[in-house]
Amino acid sequence: MSVTGMFIRLGGGQPTEPTDGYERTGYIVTGTGVALFALASAGVTGVALSLGEWPAAAVLPTAVITGLLMGLVGRALAGAQPAARPDRPAGTTDIAAVATRLAVTALTGLVVAELATTVLFDNSVDRILEQHAVAAAATTPAVRTAQDELDRAIADRTALDRDIAEASADIDNALIVARCEFNPGPGCPQTKITGVPGRGPEAQTANDMLDDARTALSVAQSRIAPLDVRVDDARTALGDARTLAAAEGDRGIGARWAAMHEHTTGQTGAFLLRLLTWAVFVLLAALPLILRRWRGETMQERRRAAAAVADRAERAADAAIAEKEAEVRAETAAVKADRQLAAARLEAAADTAIDRERQRTRVIAALGGLEIGVTERTPEAAVLPAEQRSLPAGEGSDLPVSLGKSPGRPSRGLELPLVGTVPFTDTAARWIGPLVPGFVSSAIEDALDTASRPLRTARHVFTEAEEITFTLRRSRNVTVDGVAGQARTGRGRSRDSAAPANTVVDAELTLEPDAIVSSTTRLEPATGTALPGRTAGELPEGRTPRELPPGN
Repeated sequence: MSVTGMFIRLGGGQPTEPTDGYERTGYIVTGTGVALFALASAGVTGVALSLGEWPAAAVLPTAVITGLLMGLVGRALAGAQPAARPDRPAGTTDIAAVATRLAVTALTGLVVAELATTVLFDNSVDRILEQHAVAAAATTPAVRTAQDELDRAIADRTALDRDIAEASADIDNALIVARCEFNPGPGCPQTKITGVPGRGPEAQTANDMLDDARTALSVAQSRIAPLDVRVDDARTALGDARTLAAAEGDRGIGARWAAMHEHTTGQTGAFLLRLLTWAVFVLLAALPLILRRWRGETMQERRRAAAAVADRAERAADAAIAEKEAEVRAETAAVKADRQLAAARLEAAADTAIDRERQRTRVIAALGGLEIGVTERTPEAAVLPAEQRSLPAGEGSDLPVSLGKSPGRPSRGLELPLVGTVPFTDTAARWIGPLVPGFVSSAIEDALDTASRPLRTARHVFTEAEEITFTLRRSRNVTVDGVAGQARTGRGRSRDSAAPANTVVDAELTLEPDAIVSSTTRLEPATGTALPGRTAGELPEGRTPRELPPGN
């Protein structure tokens, strides 16, 4: 990557994307501001740490890491999106993003400014640290021990000086007494001498006392040199202890910052210089953001914003589609589960019915073939009303004839397989019939019929039927033309009747919505009175069978 491409990338752009010359210049200027802040941060950090007595092996990596971190912050500020985001309405300001950028800018600028302030006030910081170290050294155990030893040596030297002075005074007094004892005079102390001149015992005693005083003085003077050496050694040890304690004092970056703060807060000029350092480095930290603001929105940024909006829309559409597909799968699974449950229930019901029928068959077999039940009525053919009306007039009696009526069965008793014939069972059934409801009498007759039959094999057929519900309305107009006339019948029945002309018959068939039309429909036999022979449609006697009546 070239130097120009590196500055463009630091300024928030992409060297590989197409852009015009003005925008490239803006990216280069912004990248230069980012690089300047990063280099200044690295240099200030390195100098401050070296003054804080950090080893060189730790100062260099820390300075490089600080420079990279500040460069990363500057790159983020230079490439930040504008306040009005493309996914929001025009003119909307992202207050949280703006506040975060300003806070980060101020924080990084203040940190570097404080490090620079410790470098600016280096001499003052060292002096304050020395004072703090000396004050702290006086309280260390080594310094206290050395101070006590020095105090004792000085006390011994003072006592020796006092002993020497006393020995000198004793020598002077002994010399005066010895001289006065040998040769008394007016100036001699009369209380200390005998006043007898010459060498007597008193003179000898005075000479002995003088010798003792001189000996004591000599001994005391011989102790001067050792005590002086001891005092010097104690003072040297105290100095070494203080130096060592002061050397062990805290002189790190934190202690230097505390000393700098103490110095700047105690002096107005130093505090103003500190504020100026703050302003310079905060402005240097905000330089990428300021240059980004001056540069404005570029072509690359608009392209990236449009791509982000399109991608967001595509993602939202994919998520909606996936959610809908999941709902469809869930509904499908629920429907399948319901169908399986219904099939299981039907299977269980069928198994129950089959088991019940098997048990019933076993009971019948245990009773010896006796089966008492109700048989279904055999469906009989039914005649539609239209077919009845189209029938010719009956011969003989005028009473209607019931259609589909089966002949009565002969009266017989109940025949059982084991017992035989039980007489009067039919008669009893007929007598009981009027006294009970119709369905009870029908059940009794069916039971008698079933009991008289041998054991049969039952077959269960399960029929699946499809039901279709619909409404049907059918209207039909029937016009019947007739001519009044005389007709003779073989039975002498009078056919004289007058039929109205142009008779219209309307028939309607309506099925309700809940009606169920099945493919197999059973019609019950027609009951009631049969329709009489119609006169309007009959051919008069004397005409040929294929002759039609005249029209009106």
